Amino acid sequence: MTGRELSLDFDYTGANLVFVVGCPRSGTTWVQRLLATHPRIRTGQESDVFDLYVGPQLRAWQHELDPDSSGRGGVGLGCYFQQDQFLQILKRYTLELLQPMVGDLEAEELFVEKTPSHVLFIPEIVALLPRARFVHVVRDARDTVASLLGASRTWGRSWAPRRASNAAATWVTHVQAGLNAQRALPAAQFVEFHYEALHVDGKRALRQLVDWLDVPWTDADIRSALERNSPDAARAGRGTPIPLGGEFAVSIGPVVKEPEGFIRQARAGAWRDDLTPVEKLAVWRVARSTMAEVGYTWSAPWSP
Repeated sequence: MTGRELSLDFDYTGANLVFVVGCPRSGTTWVQRLLATHPRIRTGQESDVFDLYVGPQLRAWQHELDPDSSGRGGVGLGCYFQQDQFLQILKRYTLELLQPMVGDLEAEELFVEKTPSHVLFIPEIVALLPRARFVHVVRDARDTVASLLGASRTWGRSWAPRRASNAAATWVTHVQAGLNAQRALPAAQFVEFHYEALHVDGKRALRQLVDWLDVPWTDADIRSALERNSPDAARAGRGTPIPLGGEFAVSIGPVVKEPEGFIRQARAGAWRDDLTPVEKLAVWRVARSTMAEVGYTWSAPWSP
């Protein structure tokens, strides 16, 4: 996130920008670190640029222009700007915010932006960056809920759901948003990537992902990336570093430091021991339909 800065052209489409998205605690950081090991791929800490900043503004504009949903009719910035004018202003603002990420990329480089909840704002991202690509990381709802609940008791107590039903609802909301985007976007722009595939055959899963991104990588380099970013290595702080810039680089340092407990068991199926019977029932009630849509069949909460 340092080096020569190039002004982004107003026609910038996001073709060299890859969003890694998904429900929090689904393995998005693992995928980010693996991809960032590639010499042509850069990355940085979660930016929230669309889920906290740009996306809500675009949604507010769209809501404002819809009298059926806003109930106000003729109130707001729509009184002062036409559609094209407002979108141009928002696009310029977006380009300024993206400058530290993609402004100094070389011709064949990519930037991986990993903010899980950007999955909720894919339509807004595509409206401003029509060629941006998306890697939707999906993890078994049961393991995701167990991880969210674990985070809520430690380092993530300020944001993670504390009840299994709420955590399952969070998973459903994020995964359904990804499914909606998958239906709307071409396969060259959106890919679903299952967390469990890294445990079953990491080399094959990562090969398929980098081939989809169209970045050459040898089998030896893929093997090295997986070894460098194994759960044990990442837990010990030896994973591929994620650069940190801006104001936080001053107070924290030049790389991201994950909180203690950020990487838990990092294995598939740990939910069997981590969730209580009541929690399993809650997840089954809330998430089983969406689970089936993405390949996790669960006939009953007491079944393995």
